[in-house]
Amino acid sequence: MKIHKSSIIAVVWLSVIAVLLSACSLLAPQSQTRTLEGDEREAVLEYATPMGENLITGLINRDYQTFSKDFDATMKKGMDEAAFEKLLTTLTDKLGAYQSHEISQVLQDDKYSIVIYRLTYEKDNLVTMRIVFNREEPHLISGLWFDSPELRKK
Repeated sequence: MKIHKSSIIAVVWLSVIAVLLSACSLLAPQSQTRTLEGDEREAVLEYATPMGENLITGLINRDYQTFSKDFDATMKKGMDEAAFEKLLTTLTDKLGAYQSHEISQVLQDDKYSIVIYRLTYEKDNLVTMRIVFNREEPHLISGLWFDSPELRKK
């Protein structure tokens, strides 16, 4: 029985490709974030909107108690009153006065629901605020990020 060199090379390459593909699948994230629409979106907004409004009202009124009212324990440790004051200073200095907000997107993965707001400030109308909620009851806030071209400037 004659085995051709090209056949051996093909089998070796196919084996290498199979190993690489299986390794990639092991490294791939187990949880995928997806955009919610319709009833799923509304179900998240039912609990997320009042908490988001508390957070935004707290920012506008410079009131830490209202701002942090719906934080989970980890979030309260990470965003204490001193961090809140720094956030307010940064937002005011770089963005100016707050003007308005609207919900732009609702996302979800296995553990979290994410509501992305578009905020308009005096100096920047491209501000995004991402609020992360635990999917488990009572759906407390476990993450908060702000981003905009002005905030990224040094």
